[in-house]
Amino acid sequence: MKTLFKQPQTWVLAILVIGFVALKWNTLFLPFFWDEAWVYMPAIRTMAEQGPSIMPGSIDADLYTGHPLLFYFMASSWIKLWGYSHFVAHSLPMLISVALLLSMYFINFKWSKSANQALLASMLLAIQPNFLTQSSFLLIEVWLGFLFLWSFYFYFNKNWIGFSIAISLALWSKESAFCLIPAFGIIAIIERLIKQTNNKELGIRLLGLVVLFMVGFSFFLIQKSTLGWYFFPRHANWVTLADFTWKMEVAFSSYFVSDARIYIYVASILSIIAAFFLGIRLNTQQRLIVGGSFIFAFGFMVFAAINFFSSRYLLGAHTLLLSSVALILFSIPHRTYQITLLIVLPIFGLNNIDNSLKLNNFSDVDLSYQYLVQAEQDMVNYLETKNYTEKIHAPFLMLVNLTNPYSGFVKSGFSNISSEIESENNTYYIKVPNEPDPKFDSIQVALNLQLEHRTSCKQAWVELYKKPVQ
Repeated sequence: MKTLFKQPQTWVLAILVIGFVALKWNTLFLPFFWDEAWVYMPAIRTMAEQGPSIMPGSIDADLYTGHPLLFYFMASSWIKLWGYSHFVAHSLPMLISVALLLSMYFINFKWSKSANQALLASMLLAIQPNFLTQSSFLLIEVWLGFLFLWSFYFYFNKNWIGFSIAISLALWSKESAFCLIPAFGIIAIIERLIKQTNNKELGIRLLGLVVLFMVGFSFFLIQKSTLGWYFFPRHANWVTLADFTWKMEVAFSSYFVSDARIYIYVASILSIIAAFFLGIRLNTQQRLIVGGSFIFAFGFMVFAAINFFSSRYLLGAHTLLLSSVALILFSIPHRTYQITLLIVLPIFGLNNIDNSLKLNNFSDVDLSYQYLVQAEQDMVNYLETKNYTEKIHAPFLMLVNLTNPYSGFVKSGFSNISSEIESENNTYYIKVPNEPDPKFDSIQVALNLQLEHRTSCKQAWVELYKKPVQ
């Protein structure tokens, strides 16, 4: 650690972290967005009020939809201790995100013994719009990425206590973490095949993974005993191979193409080619880390492709993939080349961030989301001022914002919000860009809806339409 702090790159990392916090500061005061608003916060807030717990059935299963409850326990304990403000709620994932950036640096320094490589790894993560977006969301993906990274570190450091803790925490956080078990099993078998271990060590590691699997699966055994089912019935019904190919293509694009990541991976491929001709190779452990990371990412993609799919679910494996890219890029030990990468990457990253901020798409992996949240809050404030009594139709996510106080937009929910767009009782209609509806377009023309009010922030907007008096 003393060596680490003497490195000038460590102080560059400190500046990077400060810049990261500055970029995200305003978002800490915003209401919640998408799955935060209608899934996580209602469950977390309810658990905080009833008492934090990791036991299945400790809150209504419809709130946590059968997922392991460790993250809910952590988040509910946090807000119960410090308060229910937006800033307090968002500060927990921000602290985890800062810890993840620091972990990327520390772990990659240990793997490569290069402060330049460690700094590059942290930079690679810090310029990813999906990470930057979710870094302040009270969602689980950044936490999973943190645990996945440390599980690899402890495994290759042969710290079996640390490894067991990291794996157990991950398994008690979300089902997708179970992809770690077969991934480490394959890594252990590869180590035996290349004579890095013997048969006894392989047997002990495989047995240990079985034990860890049972520790993680104990949540579902308790859930079966308590509630009568292992997995939330609605989610279990979504497990299908029907759209497997399409989902794998989207997952591949999310990992290796989206947000200009294609340039990063093309650069790493070129580095592999250059290193081959220069006679340079990663050491055995580094090759296992790179290979194991891609094995895990592939398994993670398969898991996502057979379940309900969202691009944000894939964030967890990025920590390992980007660490692998950093190892590959810096396999060429030419100082000028490495310094050039460290200078060029921030320029590339700032452009990447700027593009995400300017998107007209407002999803939970795009930085532009914050402008939509602000426009939505402005519309809510307008509706509270007007105090309409007539029925107002709102699409699903906006309906949640207006009716559920736990979404962070209202202190008490509106009682006149309609979910039925075709209801004749509707007088007003809300339109938001991230919830397009062809039925609204038809109704807008058929009823000659008139624009009543519009709120906007940058390129984001929310519109309120009124049905003319007949």
